[in-house]
Amino acid sequence: MKKSFTLGILVLTTFYFSYGQKDCSFDHTGKIPINDLAGGYFNGFAGGLYPDGTNTRPPGHLAKCIEHVSQIQPLDVDGSPSPSGKIVMMGIGASNPMTEFNKFKEISEYFEPLNDNLEIVNACVGGVAIQKMYEETDTYWLGVENLLEDAGLSALQVQVIWVEQENTNSYDTAFNSATIGLVTDFLTLLRVFKDKFPNAQICYVSARAYAGFADPIDPEVSAGLLYPRDYFNGWALKRLVENAINAEEDYDFDGPDAEIPLITWGTYHWTDGSTPRSDGLFLDCEEDLSPDGLHLAGPGEQKIGTFMFDYFKTDTTAKYWFYDEAYSGIINNPVSKNTIQIYPNPVNGNTINFYAGTFDNYENIQYQICDAAGKIISKGIGFGKDNITIQLQDIAPGAYYITAIGQQNIASGSFIVTQ
Repeated sequence: MKKSFTLGILVLTTFYFSYGQKDCSFDHTGKIPINDLAGGYFNGFAGGLYPDGTNTRPPGHLAKCIEHVSQIQPLDVDGSPSPSGKIVMMGIGASNPMTEFNKFKEISEYFEPLNDNLEIVNACVGGVAIQKMYEETDTYWLGVENLLEDAGLSALQVQVIWVEQENTNSYDTAFNSATIGLVTDFLTLLRVFKDKFPNAQICYVSARAYAGFADPIDPEVSAGLLYPRDYFNGWALKRLVENAINAEEDYDFDGPDAEIPLITWGTYHWTDGSTPRSDGLFLDCEEDLSPDGLHLAGPGEQKIGTFMFDYFKTDTTAKYWFYDEAYSGIINNPVSKNTIQIYPNPVNGNTINFYAGTFDNYENIQYQICDAAGKIISKGIGFGKDNITIQLQDIAPGAYYITAIGQQNIASGSFIVTQ
């Protein structure tokens, strides 16, 4: 059944900066999109969206994501589980994110397998940048409350957040300091998210599209929106996600004392102008951009909105809340969580054996082993129903943790190494 929702876009006083005509000649910067830089470097920093120069979630991070999204379930307005309750996915950002997310929302609502309990709410507002949103008393948040209330929803039902943002007040165009500053901005915003939406289980971050076609009348106006800040935006998000993966201080997303929601990559939108990326994405200056060269025109909105839809339609973590169970084959609550049987335990030597019988026959599973500090010391692939043997060289005595991830099951365990 096709779905039709009446939830509207949050309407506040929308405000766009004044720009001149777009400059389609600035079509090639020579910079490589981060996802295409996997295995390469920019200013000494490894490319790829995730650590180790890859675009794939590390097994430990994927396990955490699945652990969180498997807790998503329909909630009533008081935040209590209810079969007739709602799962709210909220989009947060300014002008371009507003149109991107709205197009994603429109496409999703005609998607037959869409979760019947899912409500996609576009809370993006043009002109409201990150430096306003991390003020909890800003009128933006009053507008969000009104938007939810008018739709018969509440902040306690928001369990999925998508965000694309920038600091429009920043004039910093030095790579490292600009990215560090924006990471701080996002971390502040994530704390606001946790306060406003205490049941949020996951936050997907998306990087901005190319802004090099914009030709401002006054170069000092809103420099934070212009090139090269658009490119640095993705690097800031890469660092933000890696800080969470590495359990850096102030990135606590687990348990009752969590300060932020769990964060992971959503979509990465930056292209080097009209130069197609390896996945085919590009922006055409004439067709995809409005006359100011910054805001997307209709074809550009359709392009990015479709790109986002294709991502969430196929992303492993989204299957737990985006699809109806009948289509995904995943029983959203609860996902089976089991204890890995490790033998012998304590381990004496370099050989570790664990039993994968909690998984289906020949099911592909990813595993990783971490030390007590959370550092990954080994990872690999095994198959369900097998007794998996792992050889670790020069493993020091101490406590270790192992996590294995399958299609629907997560298994974990701990062991001691003695020598």
